[in-house]
Amino acid sequence: MVTPRAVTRACLVVATLLLAGPSSASALPPFTTAAKTSPASGGQAEVYGVSAACHSGFDRFVIRARSAKPGYAVKYVSRIFEDGSGDPVSLLGAKRIRVYVRDARAHTQGGTNLVPDVVTPRCPNLRQIKNAGDFEGLVTFGLGLDRRTGFRVFRLTSPTRIVVDVAH
Repeated sequence: MVTPRAVTRACLVVATLLLAGPSSASALPPFTTAAKTSPASGGQAEVYGVSAACHSGFDRFVIRARSAKPGYAVKYVSRIFEDGSGDPVSLLGAKRIRVYVRDARAHTQGGTNLVPDVVTPRCPNLRQIKNAGDFEGLVTFGLGLDRRTGFRVFRLTSPTRIVVDVAH
């Protein structure tokens, strides 16, 4: 038997869900210093561009991909090393974030590079980005920062993008 109290509770739950609506579903993740990961799907992606921009409160690094959805692993590290050779990669700034783009390549089938080796936006925190490798399905970027702050990572679609925001 359904009681009036049960109906009232059900109405409150539905009303709460409706009020939360799409805004909560599209909310950006919080800034934290914890590592962030996400799996790939759809085969090997082609990373064909990167960009960086300075914003009020955060700096942004964007990786553009096509043909599949690449995975990612993003975290603070003490040093960045070049894939394949293991050589250290120097960057502007005192802190480092490593961005692994998994199941991806940043070159054409003919071997032409599709992303720049260095981007130097000199934002309030994000000082420099270097391509640290494109080796065996793993594309690596090193981010040079002035200080260790929270960051967030999320995807955008149409076109496929991985976004790394670093707080000031």
